[in-house]
Amino acid sequence: MSVGVIYFLCFAVGLGYAIFVGLAGHLFGGDGHDVHMDVGTDLPLSPLSPTVIATFLTGFGGGGLLANTYFGLSLGKGVLVAIVTGVFLSGGTFGVLTLLFRSTQAGSEFSLGDMVGEVVEIITPIPENGTGEVALVAKGTRVNHPARSVDGKAIPRNSPVEIVRVVGNVYYVKKVGSEQKAQ
Repeated sequence: MSVGVIYFLCFAVGLGYAIFVGLAGHLFGGDGHDVHMDVGTDLPLSPLSPTVIATFLTGFGGGGLLANTYFGLSLGKGVLVAIVTGVFLSGGTFGVLTLLFRSTQAGSEFSLGDMVGEVVEIITPIPENGTGEVALVAKGTRVNHPARSVDGKAIPRNSPVEIVRVVGNVYYVKKVGSEQKAQ
């Protein structure tokens, strides 16, 4: 078996896999089922995923065919060109897919403790030694939470306050000066 046949087989297997997955997803996918699994990783895609491996095979085969057939490079140089082409294409694919998945799969969840130090607005007045409500924007979403005054004093509606600490799901706030504005 010649090296040209090996390059062609790598190219055909990689490209064939990509076409098969594309057609199978189009013909058999999209039936409305949505599955979500948290696996505890920050990396949404593995560098050894079938898509990245197929891209490497396609790049390896295509680069090898070009180096061997069209440029007439020696076996060593041709294999080096094929490997570099495969690594370049699969690395680019991995980078683009990781960027896309991180952008599209970002959640709107936030920790209550992340809001400490933020300036927010009172929407339900806090009575003396009582509980009111604040409105804040976290990760692009407006949410309301119960709030109490740190010093126990009443705080009127629409007042800007700073979140000092969180106990349970209640924000403890203090009134800020007129030079700071709420979100």
